[in-house]
Amino acid sequence: MSKLRQAVPVLAVLGIFILLGYPLALVFGLPLAWRDMQDLRKWEKETVTAQPLADVSDRQTLRFDEGFESGVLVYQGEPLAATYTQDGATVMLETPLETVVMWGATLTPVGASEHVYTVGEAVDAEDPFRAVYVGDRLMREGSSPPLQLPDGQRTDFTFRSPDGPILVDDALIPRDAYQTDGANVIFADAPPFGSNVRRITGDYAVLDASDGSFYVVTPPQAEIRLAADVIRLAEQLQPVSGDPHRYRFGREKVFDNDRERLLYVNDMPLVDQNERPAERVDGERREFLFPSERGIVTIDSVVMAEGQSYTRDGTLVRFVDPPVRNARVRQHTDYYLTNPDAGTVLLAEPPASDAVVWTSRYTVYGEPGCGPNVMACFLALPQHPVPFPHWIAASAVPFVQKFPLADERNIVRATLYTTLGTLAALGLGGAIGILLAIAFVLFRPLERALLPWVVASQTVPIIALVPVLLLILGNFGITIQTSLLPTAIIGAYIAFFPVVVGTVKGLRSVDPLSLDLMKTYAASQLQVFVKVRFPAAVPFFFTSLKLGVAAALVGALVAETESNNRRGLGFAIIGQVQSGNVADVWILLIISALLGIGLVALVDLAQRVIAPWERT
Repeated sequence: MSKLRQAVPVLAVLGIFILLGYPLALVFGLPLAWRDMQDLRKWEKETVTAQPLADVSDRQTLRFDEGFESGVLVYQGEPLAATYTQDGATVMLETPLETVVMWGATLTPVGASEHVYTVGEAVDAEDPFRAVYVGDRLMREGSSPPLQLPDGQRTDFTFRSPDGPILVDDALIPRDAYQTDGANVIFADAPPFGSNVRRITGDYAVLDASDGSFYVVTPPQAEIRLAADVIRLAEQLQPVSGDPHRYRFGREKVFDNDRERLLYVNDMPLVDQNERPAERVDGERREFLFPSERGIVTIDSVVMAEGQSYTRDGTLVRFVDPPVRNARVRQHTDYYLTNPDAGTVLLAEPPASDAVVWTSRYTVYGEPGCGPNVMACFLALPQHPVPFPHWIAASAVPFVQKFPLADERNIVRATLYTTLGTLAALGLGGAIGILLAIAFVLFRPLERALLPWVVASQTVPIIALVPVLLLILGNFGITIQTSLLPTAIIGAYIAFFPVVVGTVKGLRSVDPLSLDLMKTYAASQLQVFVKVRFPAAVPFFFTSLKLGVAAALVGALVAETESNNRRGLGFAIIGQVQSGNVADVWILLIISALLGIGLVALVDLAQRVIAPWERT
């Protein structure tokens, strides 16, 4: 019962450390997750396109998958000349249309498969205007990647959708090759590094663009056809009040460098051509020649006002003040995206009052690629600086079993090897420390001469000392990658100092009356040492050994790291750090800590055996 009471404080402290691991993981991980959320380069991009008819059977009430704040019907690249009203994604025509779709290729099944179909020729895998119909109903194309990136080792992935077949590099993965738990998927074999992993979230997905094959989730009950052209509901840009040149998209956070953006005034496409001047911007030149005679002039992305900042004479632009040296002077021929966050554009020429400004395609930042909120981004981090304790516990057994016991990379063998090196370092350092302590106590001049150098030796960083030692040992023909000698010497170098100091303190802690009594008995120096000084020094000595064994372990780990000794824990730690396996690094750190505790307990056991009269 008493032993149980003694263990309660230890277990309580262990429980506190485990519980503290959770807030620490959040403290160190949430800032990284927030940084990922704010970095637009890591956001998923969404393409806003003109929506094809969801059902081509009705030619008067047109239904689409998605509506726009203000939409316009287009067909064959032109706004439709028809009278209609819009209610969200539904458009009611005043009179029915004769034609709403022009049919293209028909998909045929591949072999006896009910899911794989082909058009018999290559297709554009990223075609945003593809419209595939089964009968009269539009099929929705869709696939999404997991939140985690394939690194060649990860087998568990989280998708945004809980259902759907899975493709890896456009190859369908058999159902028995992975397990699912809602949106979580665990593969039997890790997908290759950098592979294209995605889950089909719609009715179909392009399986192989080179031969035009499609994977259809549900076997169709009617003919599958591609539409060569179909009536679409496109987004109409709205004018910004007070400026006839300025319009805005329906979505914000518009992707700036979008080479696929399509903008129209009625049936005339607008070009966002980024023209450079023929002359170099040297900080003194005022006049620049551009390829076109019209356009929006910008300097370092700031729009210049014609008549105020510059004047134009055909293709010649003359600035009032010369642009600064190496400034980014550009001319945008038809329009310029002035505020991507707000989705506003500036047209070079104001359209007519009855003109329709519309877009059939543009790209926006949808949401952070790591997830919709900071906690999702935290869970999606590829590596956590401080993993949750239960994540470390879940990785412990697979990590220990990663290599068989016969392999020198086995963690049990590495732990035993480091233990042996630490004990060797402690034995060597302890022996040196005891001898120096005895010499210092018996010969005071020797202490005054050597003790400052003993103290100075501990100011030399071992990270600089180890390479010198390895060079010396290598010159003597010692294979440092497999030898325990570097570990023993470096560990002893660190461990001997606390032994010297503690043992000297212990040998001098004798009661002066006891020394006078021994002189009265005419005792020799050896008798005084054995009968008086040694018993008094025992608690100090073993306390110093406990400090020394911890220092020896640190020295052993550093020596193994610097010498590339593959047999020890130090090399294993640095290897996991370089490979980025943070959970495994924490497992090795815990093993090292437990090893240190075990070695201190071993010293305590030795004290109980050697000096049973002492209990410290």
